[in-house]
Amino acid sequence: MNTLAYILLGMLAREPLSGYDLVTLLKKHFGPFWAISHTQIYPALAQLVEAGFTTYQIIEQQAKRPDKKIYQITEAGQVALRAWVESSTSPAIIRDEFLLKAYSLWVADPKHMQAIFREQIALHQERLSMHEQELDAKRTKYLAMSQGNSESLAMAELIFKYTIGYEQNYISWCNDVLHYLEQHEEAHRGEEE
Repeated sequence: MNTLAYILLGMLAREPLSGYDLVTLLKKHFGPFWAISHTQIYPALAQLVEAGFTTYQIIEQQAKRPDKKIYQITEAGQVALRAWVESSTSPAIIRDEFLLKAYSLWVADPKHMQAIFREQIALHQERLSMHEQELDAKRTKYLAMSQGNSESLAMAELIFKYTIGYEQNYISWCNDVLHYLEQHEEAHRGEEE
């Protein structure tokens, strides 16, 4: 099985979901870290059903909407998910094109690159804000539930600690490079005078 199948099992281990719900949650929670196309999800769900790791229940819809399948994890799916979670993992390989461009920053116009780094800062600040809002929403939802799952909230907070920290670190790095570019521009200007 591929990683997407395990991600789906992990989501279904929390609660039964429709394919549409899975697509929405995947894009929202994993989009910045794992590129997933909605066209990949339905074939992966079919493979999970075929393997006996999930089942589904058909819910009839009103009007002209098509019937909806609600998927749930099976006991075999729980076993497979646990085995995957407990298996060792190699360190992640970060494929960040922007970082590679920064390696050759010295060939670019400093003023132009300052604008690009400011743009990156804004994009990462937007994602940081989104993650912080999602975490606040999770906390609010948990507090509103009288029988809330504290384990689920604790895990969400740990995941968000990573995503928030990642964005904060990226912004900090961009600010460091921006500071370097500004100093480089001043030094270059001083040499010309």
